[in-house]
Amino acid sequence: MDFRARVERPTSVLLACLALGAGCSDSTGPEGEVDLPYAIAFDSMRSGNRDIFVLWPDGRLTQVTTHSAFDGSPDWSPDGERFAFYTSRTGDTEIFVCNADGSNPVNLTNHERDDAHPDWSPDGARIAWHSDREGLWDIWVMNADGGDPTNVTAGLEGEHGYAAWSPDGARIAFHTILSDRTSIFVINADGSGLQRLTDVPAFDGRPAWSPDGSMIAFESDRTGKMDLYVMEIDGSNPRPIAADTAFEASAAWSPDGAWIAYSRLESATDSDIYVVQPDGSGMKAVTGHVAYDAWPDWRPLR
Repeated sequence: MDFRARVERPTSVLLACLALGAGCSDSTGPEGEVDLPYAIAFDSMRSGNRDIFVLWPDGRLTQVTTHSAFDGSPDWSPDGERFAFYTSRTGDTEIFVCNADGSNPVNLTNHERDDAHPDWSPDGARIAWHSDREGLWDIWVMNADGGDPTNVTAGLEGEHGYAAWSPDGARIAFHTILSDRTSIFVINADGSGLQRLTDVPAFDGRPAWSPDGSMIAFESDRTGKMDLYVMEIDGSNPRPIAADTAFEASAAWSPDGAWIAYSRLESATDSDIYVVQPDGSGMKAVTGHVAYDAWPDWRPLR
């Protein structure tokens, strides 16, 4: 079983539509209990294919991608003008960037092995992602134009994925699959200074750094079911913030740090986007469709 099959449970996210363009189409709203401070991009099967949508604070829903291939894991650029995502448009999976209306897609990785789940650095100069191009899944960093790809976890034990930049751009959080557990680590952007944050016999994964740098959200099945947690940046004081009968995953902080969006799965084909405050209060649905909605990403402040 490959790395993505083991850790990707919901399969994708993508994009953003800051300015509506020819590739975008509106559908009716509102969605769920809409009351958002910022727009949320997510991917969905509601079109019959894995496509990217944006839910705006007024409840308007915009479809951004319409390609017949899979497009996933959107990540807005810090200026909100573009987004990075991964896609099967070339047969394997590659990291692409495009304009915020879906136009001008460019393949940054162009490699025969799989590349997935990009995360743009806060200054917009680099993109982190994970790839198995050297035989194992590792965290890689490249320039935002695709230049100078560098393996920053080369030689470390296990397989590594789901990079998340710290707000100052100095460090990257990620998770590592080991023999009996998946744990969260932090490393300097140049590959030095490895620090382990969690170490329990469970799946702790897909970290997301709060905008003020004080907390990391992550998902864990340490109680027997996948729930959302937050912890301090040294790994201390882990506490659940979304833990009910459903499967909670793929946390994304709002730009002001007041909310965490996430995927809430009732089944493999029934998932919606929810938001919750970092203390666990205020949980509510923001999409409510019979199709699969997952992998949220907030529009950045501009």
